[in-house]
Amino acid sequence: MRGPGAVERFANIDGVEIVALCDLYPECVDKSQEILAGHNLPAAAPYSGEEGWKELCRRDDIDLVYICTPWQLHVPMAVYAMEHGKHVAVEVPAAMSLDECWQLVDTAEKTQRHCMMLENCVYDFFELTTLNMAQHGLFGEILHTEGSYIHNL
Repeated sequence: MRGPGAVERFANIDGVEIVALCDLYPECVDKSQEILAGHNLPAAAPYSGEEGWKELCRRDDIDLVYICTPWQLHVPMAVYAMEHGKHVAVEVPAAMSLDECWQLVDTAEKTQRHCMMLENCVYDFFELTTLNMAQHGLFGEILHTEGSYIHNL
């Protein structure tokens, strides 16, 4: 259910055009179309089904493909999109193995397309403030750090 949230966020950015939407299920595309309508934005071209994302990537009027699908689809979709001239933004994790990471790097370098993993926790106020404090020596000499979080499911 990350897709509708992504559409909502992009719909609030001036200058962004959402020209196509894709989901395995057409009713999920319809839900995102409603979000666009609620922002007085034009409907996007709808794609669905097992191969809909490939059709979307073959369009000439798309600059960026935002991938928020199940994890195992991230790398094949990102590689395909870059091979079709699209920049890629992909939800975490972008890849699930070192080999998959190299597939993304190699494809981005070969195609000269950007591939960015979206991780909101890296760029939030608290994380950047903590980084700034560490860089200014407010914690003394840092020898080792660890961190993690657990979603409450």
